[in-house]
Amino acid sequence: MWWPPTRGCTYLHAINQVLLEENLRPWDLGSREQKELYRLHYLGRPDWERLPALWQAQGRVLSPKQREELLRRKALYYQQALQEQKGSLLVPGLAEALEKLERLQLKVGLVSGHAAAEVEAFLERFPCPALARLTHDFRYRVTGEAGDPALSPGQLHRLLLERMGLSPQECLSFEATYAGIQAARSQGIPVLALATFFPLHMLQRRANWAVDGYPQVEWERLQTWFATGQDRPADPPGKPLAKGQGSP
Repeated sequence: MWWPPTRGCTYLHAINQVLLEENLRPWDLGSREQKELYRLHYLGRPDWERLPALWQAQGRVLSPKQREELLRRKALYYQQALQEQKGSLLVPGLAEALEKLERLQLKVGLVSGHAAAEVEAFLERFPCPALARLTHDFRYRVTGEAGDPALSPGQLHRLLLERMGLSPQECLSFEATYAGIQAARSQGIPVLALATFFPLHMLQRRANWAVDGYPQVEWERLQTWFATGQDRPADPPGKPLAKGQGSP
């Protein structure tokens, strides 16, 4: 399972436009404190959950109809912001990692809390051919429209499992946010966390594995773990473990 994390504040620019239209306080993108608050409490949550939480933080309660209208406007502003974005938002190493998975002939799925139109706009603006091929042109993609606020945070992951015909134990979810990690693990899916937004040591406490980025993923080690349940070769009898060895 795959969620391709991206960089930049394009999403917050879109949210700020909607906040301003609703006469609410926008996020200060130049404030480290504001960015940290957003990162800790909202980053990685699906849109249908995130927007009501943002509005509630400013004393507003959204009806289902209001939520749908805000999601529609936010999606439009996000797509516009993508066209103005300079430089790629794809995290380094993503394309190479996907090509590696393609050579290994592994199934790859995409989970995103964004609307399908936003995901398509992103992939058109920043093409990633391997991702398009591996997700079988939408069959292995689950986007925000599939979500239901009344259900659990991991429902999008669960729906992707059903579409791919896999059990949680047969999958590995690549995540970069606390919300994403929690959603995957709530469905029993092992998680490899990427230090795109959070320090490595903070992710190690939450995920099965954590790495600085895609280039640091040890594919052979992961294959060994899925095949044998151990992520390191067995030591010769009587040889003591090195300090830290044996832990994910």
